Parts: sequence; C-alpha cells; structure tokens
Amino acid sequence: MTISVIISSYRGNEPLIKSCIESINLQTVPPSEIIVVLDTKEEKDLFVSYLADSTQIPISVVYSDKKGLSAARNKGVRTSIGENIAFIDDDAVAEPNWIEEISSTFKSNPSVGVLGGPVIPLFEGQTIDEKFYWVIGCTSDRFGSPRPIGCNVSFRKDIFGHIGYFNEDLGRAKKRLGVAEETELILRIQKHMPWYSVIFNERVRVFHKTPEKRTKLSYFTKRAYQEGFAKAIIKKEYELKEEMKYLRYFLNHLDPRSFLVLSFIGFGYLNGVVHVFIEERKSPKLQAS
Repeated sequence: MTISVIISSYRGNEPLIKSCIESINLQTVPPSEIIVVLDTKEEKDLFVSYLADSTQIPISVVYSDKKGLSAARNKGVRTSIGENIAFIDDDAVAEPNWIEEISSTFKSNPSVGVLGGPVIPLFEGQTIDEKFYWVIGCTSDRFGSPRPIGCNVSFRKDIFGHIGYFNEDLGRAKKRLGVAEETELILRIQKHMPWYSVIFNERVRVFHKTPEKRTKLSYFTKRAYQEGFAKAIIKKEYELKEEMKYLRYFLNHLDPRSFLVLSFIGFGYLNGVVHVFIEERKSPKLQAS
C-alpha cells in the first residue's frame, strides 16, 4: 500500500518543515514519497535548495501558483502517486509509527475512507485550557469533535476523483486564519460516499508546535471569527451536528474567555451568512432570473 505525505508550507517556516521531515525520516515504515507544496515559484526554488539532502525518501517540491492551504493541498493531491494521502502541518512532528498505523488501518479496514488521530500541543510558552485546543489546531481527549482535523488527516486518494478536492474558498492563507477546508470535505464525503467511514485512531499521533502568540486573546478572537465565518458557508449545504454539541457545552460552562470566543464565533457566523447571501445574489442563475 503506497502513501504520499503532503506538507504545505511558505517562506519563513523553513526550520519548522525541516523538523517535520526529520520526523518522517524516523518512521518505522517510510512513506512512498513526500510532497512539499508552496504558493509561488520563488518559494519553491528557495525550498528546493533548503531541503536538498534532507531525506532519503523520494521528495517533490512543487507550487500551486495560488494563495492558501486548500489550493496547496489540492496541488499536492494532484501531484501524488500514492493510493492514500497523509496530510501533516509543517509545524508538526509525527510519532515514529505514524505511517505504519495509517497503512495498517487502511489495509485492514477497506471501508475506511478518512482517518484521523490525536494532534497533541507542544506549548512553547503558557498553556491553555484543554477545551480551547481546537483554537490552536489540536485535539482533546475530553472536548471537541471526533472529526479529524487538517494537521493529521489521511484519505484514500480515489475519493478526490469521485467528489472533487478541497474547497479553495476555505482554509488558511499564510497569516489569514481561514479554517474548515477539511471539515467541508469530510462532510461532503459522508454525504456523497456514505460507504466510506470516517474514523479516529488514537495511535495515529502527531505533535503540534504551539508558539505563545497562539495562546493570546488576540489570536483566539481572530480564530473564533474565522471559525464562525467558515461554518456559515458550510451550513448552507451540511448539518453541523458536532459543532452544535460543542456549542451547547460552551453555553453550559461559560467563563469570560468562553463568552468572548462564542461572541466572535457568532460575529463571524453572521458575516458568513451575509457573505453567502451576497454570493447567491451574484450567481448567474439568479441574475438570469
């Protein structure tokens, strides 16, 4: 079974991606290839030089010629040769059995289409309450959705041929904290390919480096706003049952930071609803009518 590891990055994150690749080098079972995706040709040329001799695993450095994580991931999928696609963030490191567990899970469970696992924070400063781990792109044993998150998620590649790729209107674009591109894709899979299951394997673990700036209130509010905005776009097509469970928990356990986070999620959601309304009004179908 072949596995392609896709890592999206950008200029300024060179030391982070080198640490990520070092963790792939230490895998008990190596992947078939590593694909590093940048936004621009200039970044690609820089990373080709920087990553020279960084691994014995076949590695490709490509660029999407677009801005944003979703476009980069789509470029990586289109470039890949693997039967399965494993995504990891450039600021994360994988446990040595990460690829082995992904491979064995897909091999032993033909009905599994999407596989996720724990994303454990590596705090570089102050820590935060576990109920806010979703803000920093990490999972929690006690809170949050069992749905996999983008820092540690794998797909059978044939899925993309059936239902398309990541929605490029969603997702991070360098310092713009766009989110939820993997959420939308997973919900699309569950709706249109229900024979494939989405599972969470506790042994498929990565560690996510978390700088202190991501624990600050300013980061929380920006991230919460983007969460609300993205979920308004997704809600147009899909039910958000897991999000509603989490919302109810927050409402029943309010504290000052939770209240502020919920407020910014709500503000983002309202702006997302307005955005969807405007986009629908601009659609050719409505204009024609």
